[in-house]
Amino acid sequence: MHFSSSLLFAATAVGIAQAQGATPSGFTPAAKTQLDVIFNSTSVDTPGKLLSKAATAAEPQLALPKSAVSSSDTYVFVMLDLDVPGQGNNATRRVLLHAMNTGFKATQQTVSGGAVLLASSEKGPASYIGPGPPATDTIPHRYTQLLFKQPSSLKVSASDFANTKARIGFDINSFAKTNGLGEPIAGNFFMVDGRASAAGGAATGTRGAGGARQTGTGGSGNSSTPGR
Repeated sequence: MHFSSSLLFAATAVGIAQAQGATPSGFTPAAKTQLDVIFNSTSVDTPGKLLSKAATAAEPQLALPKSAVSSSDTYVFVMLDLDVPGQGNNATRRVLLHAMNTGFKATQQTVSGGAVLLASSEKGPASYIGPGPPATDTIPHRYTQLLFKQPSSLKVSASDFANTKARIGFDINSFAKTNGLGEPIAGNFFMVDGRASAAGGAATGTRGAGGARQTGTGGSGNSSTPGR
């Protein structure tokens, strides 16, 4: 049987995406189930999709596949930037906590594809910070989203993340272990390129799964938070 090169390429791409799961390759804790992350009319339908600062400025809506959601469970949402530049002579990149929102529950609404929309009346303990990678950086940043089942024993407050220092260098594995979160129920990730040259098209130096493409328009992303 003959297969065209395009079909073989597509099959290979799908295989790679399935092997890597919904979170970036090598990242822990990994998630295989894809979390629906929706910014207005823009959806992160492919993990690793390249989006603009403007498109991701406001907190996204979340949805879970029907097979993964439970009406009796409460969930906590976490979003991380994995690629914050180091400071001074330290070139090691750091993690920045962009959001930690608790109290998510399944609603009666579904989104395109049948996933169940989640909702929460809570705005923290770490309110959402929109992506703003610096224009001087050489790579797009990977913004990783994780959804955990929220234990009743979870004790976090806004005061825990009142300043940037508490968010920079955030260790999600240590936090999950300390607070009994277990493994993530689902995850996803998208990328944002801060370079001006990336505003009109796909970025160079793209990393991660999925065919990254530019969506939306450029934004300033001004913030006192370093290299976010």
